[in-house]
Amino acid sequence: MTSSAARGQTMLLGLAFTLGLVWLHVAYLGNAGALWRDEVNSVNVASMPSWGAVFAHGHLDSFPLAWVTVLHAWIAAGLGETDAELRRLGFVIGLGTLATLWWTARRLGLAAPLVGLLLLGMSPSVIVYGDQVRGYGLGTLTIIWAVGAIWAFVQLPTRRTFLVAQLAAIGAVQSYYANAFLLLAVCAGAGAVCVRRRAWPRLGAVGVLGAVAAASLAINWVGITYAARVSQIELENPGLGWRVEVFRHALAPDVPALSVAWGIAAALAIIGCVLTLLGRRETPGHDGSLFALVMVAVGLASFAWYLQYLARVPTQYWYYLSLMALIALACELGIEALALHHRWGYGLRVLAVTMAALLAAPAVARNVPLQMTNVDALADQVEKLAQPDDLVVVLPWYCGITFARYYDGPASWMTLPAFEDHRFHVHTEVKERMTRGERAITAELGRIESTLRAGARVWIVGTPLPPPATGPVPLAPAPAGPEGWHVGPYLEGWAMQLGALLEDHADKVGKIDMVTSGPMNRWERLELFGVEGWH
Repeated sequence: MTSSAARGQTMLLGLAFTLGLVWLHVAYLGNAGALWRDEVNSVNVASMPSWGAVFAHGHLDSFPLAWVTVLHAWIAAGLGETDAELRRLGFVIGLGTLATLWWTARRLGLAAPLVGLLLLGMSPSVIVYGDQVRGYGLGTLTIIWAVGAIWAFVQLPTRRTFLVAQLAAIGAVQSYYANAFLLLAVCAGAGAVCVRRRAWPRLGAVGVLGAVAAASLAINWVGITYAARVSQIELENPGLGWRVEVFRHALAPDVPALSVAWGIAAALAIIGCVLTLLGRRETPGHDGSLFALVMVAVGLASFAWYLQYLARVPTQYWYYLSLMALIALACELGIEALALHHRWGYGLRVLAVTMAALLAAPAVARNVPLQMTNVDALADQVEKLAQPDDLVVVLPWYCGITFARYYDGPASWMTLPAFEDHRFHVHTEVKERMTRGERAITAELGRIESTLRAGARVWIVGTPLPPPATGPVPLAPAPAGPEGWHVGPYLEGWAMQLGALLEDHADKVGKIDMVTSGPMNRWERLELFGVEGWH
């Protein structure tokens, strides 16, 4: 097979593959439904009446300013008045990520990003959590852009390519804080190529790209310091092994064939890079192999350091999307280098990617149509059942962010603990409640008791935990609690206090079954209970 024929075949498969991935994004868009609490938090920040107000409240979201600015612009343009319209922004970013993957592949000298489309494009984590109304998708898009733009500058250092690379670098770090550490890896890979070529001015320019992008984070100083103040209650450092396990599952959740493809692709990419680097410097793919190996090595080390020593929070799948993008691009370069070592390399790659995609497709199609919350349905049910004298209790407290968006019933409601502002994650107020220990929810329990004594009903959105036989575990005021400032034991203890109250005094506690229409986001799948009577 001639080189031009192989590249044409690769291009055709890539285009067909991309169309299939677009269908998966459409499937998620049609099933995601209402916004869950993290999305609502972002929307509430971005819905401020002016950009100045958005900037003033930006620290209440988990991202640098690029994300809330994009979301604010979308809403200000009249495109975010409903959940469906807001979800279209995530959809646009998802399709933009595919387009950027193609753009970067062309900058890297590839006919089509076949490996990236397989590993990254088919991952349910990328489709679901990249398309949600949060900044992780934009962070993924911008780090892919930064890889292509910085490589384009290294290959052809002009004023235009430098400015594009600088814009991409700033966009990456301003979309997702962890991207700053991945950008370091991209610059390290580009710098290694400059050193090999003895292109010292170019090496200095790459350093400028990274330094300017890092300096731009100063605009987020309020958010950074706020995160440091409230991080105490979230700190739970589970160790590197636990993070590796979460990352492994994030690559292809519930898609075994795709998990195997990630492993095989990584192994083949390493072989391709090593073989190329051991060969003559003139070997095609030599610079790309060096770029890929250094980028991944530094990226894995710096990202692990960030999570373990700076962020220090339990991670979920969406934390790793940008890292997955970086590794997928490196696999793309390594497998390209390997293909150049064999006359049938391009054809074998096309065959292997096609087979892997067909094997993974059924499981991917099952996992992508995910409903992100059922709190909207619970709120609707409570509206139908509750009377004006009833009381609605939502727990954990952070689910009140979602409930506030969708509930408009006659009964008053509160979270446990109760807070006045349900628009944002009020970590500072939670921290203050923790200093009260087990007395933190005394007033809330008293309100529940008075409602039941008066003959009205209490509706529980969430799950009150049954206490141990010896009663709820005593909660000392923080930081003297079971795990210092960590909030987990307090949330569990408060739920047990509610459970003990109902177990000891409620005449009837009944679970109300709700019909679900399909797979549900496990991070916000709540239950509904009706409580009545007092003894």
